[in-house]
Amino acid sequence: MNVISREYVESELKRYMTPGMGIGVIKDGKVLLADGYGYADVEHSAPITKDTQWGIASCSKSFTATLCGMLADEGYFRLDQPIIEYLPDFKMYDPSATRLCTVKDMLCHRTGLGGYDAVWADSCTREDLWKRLRYLKPNASFRGEVQYNNLIYTMAGHVCEKVTGKSWDELIKERIFKPLDMSNSNTSITDMMKSPNYAKPYWPTDDGPVRVDNWNVDLGAPAAAINSTITDMLKWLQFQIDDGVVNGKRLISSDTLNEIHTAQVRYKLWPWDFPENPPIAGYALGWYNDVYRGIPYYWHIGEIEGYGTMMFVLPRQKMGMVVFNNLHEPDVLIQCSVMYTIIDNVLGMEQSPAGSWADRFYAQRNNYGNMLGDWHCDLMGDHQVKGTSLSHDLDSYTGSYFEPGHGTIKIVRDGDRLKMLYRGVEQEMEHYHYDVFKVPHIKMDTLVTTAPLYFRTNAEDGSIEGFEFRLYSQVGPILFTRV
Repeated sequence: MNVISREYVESELKRYMTPGMGIGVIKDGKVLLADGYGYADVEHSAPITKDTQWGIASCSKSFTATLCGMLADEGYFRLDQPIIEYLPDFKMYDPSATRLCTVKDMLCHRTGLGGYDAVWADSCTREDLWKRLRYLKPNASFRGEVQYNNLIYTMAGHVCEKVTGKSWDELIKERIFKPLDMSNSNTSITDMMKSPNYAKPYWPTDDGPVRVDNWNVDLGAPAAAINSTITDMLKWLQFQIDDGVVNGKRLISSDTLNEIHTAQVRYKLWPWDFPENPPIAGYALGWYNDVYRGIPYYWHIGEIEGYGTMMFVLPRQKMGMVVFNNLHEPDVLIQCSVMYTIIDNVLGMEQSPAGSWADRFYAQRNNYGNMLGDWHCDLMGDHQVKGTSLSHDLDSYTGSYFEPGHGTIKIVRDGDRLKMLYRGVEQEMEHYHYDVFKVPHIKMDTLVTTAPLYFRTNAEDGSIEGFEFRLYSQVGPILFTRV
């Protein structure tokens, strides 16, 4: 059976200037493909194998959802039970969310909070994030809107920690990695970088891929920090197909796993309109739900600093697939091109009269929206006033500024410029106009954001008393007060 030709994959890698790709396919309990294409390390021409480690990013959410389901089966909580009933220190900004929010609400992204991606990538602890939740203003009503949220998934993992007394990392290893014999998987970028065989991460440029450093998101591990291989991820997908049973032992009840796989909310996926897919899909608990040519499947995508992962399960066909690549987003076009071509080949479907998936997806490369996004986000606008100057000397702006939901930001002087120290990162600041600065290249999950920072003066003595920092497109400026 021709699962997918090497020529097809290598042609797509060249077209999208992607260093490498790993592909795994199972069907009816058999491995049909577990192979690499391109390079794990371009500089050293290192090949990709079935045991090369990759950051799976948000595909980690399916592990967190399954862990929550396992603990629910054991009576630690119910998925639909208000968290405050068993963790009385739980508090969100919205009193209704505090009173009603459940783990299920967290796992299907309906808490009312926007992304807040600057928070979960901080250098604090998960318990610190737990306490910060009460200060983060929602931008939608509780259960009123679905908003993808890494911070909240991190907190779902922390719920597991608080009720068991064990770390999320320990729980994942004990309850999933070990029984599934996922011996080449881990929950920390530090552990992955000890491996002699891991794919190096790259960012796209007009001239081709550029190597970047591995980004440590261990704080947000329940949302995005698992690292794995083709071999191990096929075991994970087989576990889904086998209804939560491995080696004759059931690890999660059939009813709970079915709920995890079943759409809980509607979710708009793509900006294009292909007849093979319905116009609207859904989000389950750590999985998306969709349909391809009449075939239901559940899946997830993961993107983090130089890595992209996509995993599919077609339960009725007892088929699972995983695709890795080592290029920063947007990477869904090459992944969908490969995935849909594999489905067509394995299930013996005729190619669409509209043409090959390679050409159809490539034609959508600038059609941004929903899950295909431009990874540069500029929040500055175009209203710069020329010829203006600062109201104070540079030293007047330096110091520490605090906001309870985001922690402390330090403004320091560097010669005739200011710099920001936040989340362990030194950020450049460029004077824009008046007392407004532009902060470029802020790392936000898969986005790189350019954000405005507005200094505020005290009404009584004219001193600098704080600043407003517009970090997010969904949420208004965040007010930091001078310490």
